[in-house]
Amino acid sequence: MSEFDQTSNVPDILESVIGAIDVGLLVFDTKDRLILANPWALKLFPALADAVERKANRSEIADLFSQQGGDILDRSDFSIGDRWLRARRRHSSDGAVILVLTDITSEKHAENLLVDARDSAILADRAKSEFLANMTHELRTPLNAVIGFAEVLRDELYGPLGHPQYQDFINDIYDSGRHLLAVIDDILDLSKIEVGRRELQPHPMDVTRTIDSAMRMLVHRAESGGVTVESDYSDDLPFLDGEERGVKQIVLNLLTNSIKFTPRGGHVEILARARDGIEIVVKDTGVGIAEEDLQRVFTPFVQLDAGGLQRYEGAGLGLALVKSLAEMHNATVELKSIVGTGTTVIVHFPATSETTPGDAA
Repeated sequence: MSEFDQTSNVPDILESVIGAIDVGLLVFDTKDRLILANPWALKLFPALADAVERKANRSEIADLFSQQGGDILDRSDFSIGDRWLRARRRHSSDGAVILVLTDITSEKHAENLLVDARDSAILADRAKSEFLANMTHELRTPLNAVIGFAEVLRDELYGPLGHPQYQDFINDIYDSGRHLLAVIDDILDLSKIEVGRRELQPHPMDVTRTIDSAMRMLVHRAESGGVTVESDYSDDLPFLDGEERGVKQIVLNLLTNSIKFTPRGGHVEILARARDGIEIVVKDTGVGIAEEDLQRVFTPFVQLDAGGLQRYEGAGLGLALVKSLAEMHNATVELKSIVGTGTTVIVHFPATSETTPGDAA
């Protein structure tokens, strides 16, 4: 006969230990009959006292737990009222089953707090993005007006202004306004992407024309910085099924960064080549990026020390926007750099069409 079939054989000291521990113990004999319930379990389930007296079978005990909202057969964790319990089964060498019940209410409470904190953080982040998306629209209208009036003054559309000092002030107003507008545009695009309000409008496009257009916009900036910019395109380039505005923004941001961080006399090259799709590659002979910073540069608002070579202010949004826009096109961005030698950025757009620009004509 099993030692658990005779509760009278349990030594007094063992009964004292069982009664003192802060876990519930239910002992079933080899015939699945409840023969022992310690005080902790009896306090939680008073009906167990009668069940022990009657040596109720385990399925009956399971029904008793089920009536209280618990489940000891199919789940390891369950709730009884406002308390959470964890059930663990142990088997003795002679086939008896010991059910150990542990109170995990505080653990579940902490877990719920973490879940609530995570959900709150997600909602707060979304609210921030919504705020930025809405606020940037509010800022754009007056800023465009400031730029417009500054442009009128700068070009003296209504005649000369008089003192030459005014021209310097007007240029400062115009340049600052344009810079602020560019920052707002970047924030607006990132915010729209985060909240899912930035939707692509793709169509078959000639990447070389988009690159040429972007390069024309940066001619003055490159010349004033003493940087040479060149392009080279493969003859077999297919059309890209992408959004021209988005792809142009990617090219503009990459070229702007390369020009910005390349010393006078340096060189920037942009390539477009067919590689299981299309690769746009921007290489420069600039200051480079330390290996430990290669991933950080894609984080919004992160600005690295460029050794005093940053000639144009920025908000640290350029590469973050490149990465986001590339991902919207299912493209990947690879960054290679050596400090003091230069940086190479490769944006790979997957193949979407076999049509070449010449065929499309």
